Amino acid sequence: MKRIVYIGSNTDAKREGVRILAVDEATGAIEMRRVLTVENAIYMAISADGARLYLSKTGPTGLAAYRVKGDGLEPFDFVPTSETVPCHVSLSPDGRTLAFAEYSHGTAGLVNLNADGSFDKASLKQVTLVDPVGPNQPRQDRPHAHCALFTPDSKYLCVVDLGTDRVNVYDREMRPLADRSFVTKPAGAGPRHIVFHPNGKFAFVIFELLNLVTSYRFADGRFEAVQQLPLLPEGYADFSKAAAIKFSPDGRQLFCSNRGHDSLAVFDVDAGTGYLTPRGIVKLGGAYPRDFGFLPDGKTLVACLKMSGIVRTYRYDAAACSLVPLAETDGLHRPLYFGLGSAEK
Repeated sequence: MKRIVYIGSNTDAKREGVRILAVDEATGAIEMRRVLTVENAIYMAISADGARLYLSKTGPTGLAAYRVKGDGLEPFDFVPTSETVPCHVSLSPDGRTLAFAEYSHGTAGLVNLNADGSFDKASLKQVTLVDPVGPNQPRQDRPHAHCALFTPDSKYLCVVDLGTDRVNVYDREMRPLADRSFVTKPAGAGPRHIVFHPNGKFAFVIFELLNLVTSYRFADGRFEAVQQLPLLPEGYADFSKAAAIKFSPDGRQLFCSNRGHDSLAVFDVDAGTGYLTPRGIVKLGGAYPRDFGFLPDGKTLVACLKMSGIVRTYRYDAAACSLVPLAETDGLHRPLYFGLGSAEK
């Protein structure tokens, strides 16, 4: 079976920001299907039914909506947002709202969706983060919203602020909830992304600047720290910064990418306690893994190796915690985002 995969990227003079691939689950073979002229399509969100795709872009800057047409995309709506392109977008679990985070100016917001998936532009709400900055200069020079993700019940929006070492929690009107927001530790770690376990009881935050991952108990918008672990080998002192955090399709393992060490840190997840058990740190054989993800079989992993200009597939063996390269497509300009589409009919 082949799966449609969407790759978002920074753009060069050709402005070829979206590539649509077909990946064979059995072999990992990659077939390039379409290349779309979209400027700086650096993050995407795909509806649960696979019928619509939302992305952040420039030229103009904002959020764009596309209908999926076979292995192509048809644009049908746009809403302008902040001054610079949002670095993260996500759909609420109930599918009613699109959230976004913008790094440079520290803004975040949401916009509701109409029944046809278009933007309810009157509902657009944005906030500018203002919390005191962290000690890790120059990266923590000001608030930097890096992720905006709804809680599993769709009631609250979590905005991860790398610049202030905070996870800010809002209601659906973008009103801040001080009793649910929290300061992350240690100071200067620079939280980047948050994900929730499929059972909804735990959240996990990846820290870009100090290369850490922390698990939290989660209930009704409140977080309690459980455990914190490093993402790099003991004694490693060269440059590296963490990027993406993803679960295996069955939720039994957690993966974090390291840019510089160019690897994935792999952990077993205890779904009853939120504790992580390190399994290994697996090299990817390419530079700067910005994003990655699994096909539904849980055995085929796709990685965007930004500075190598490569999208590569791997066969993953969970028992051995190993990755074997299968296929790749190269010559891409800074591939950043992996999005899983539908099975090819």
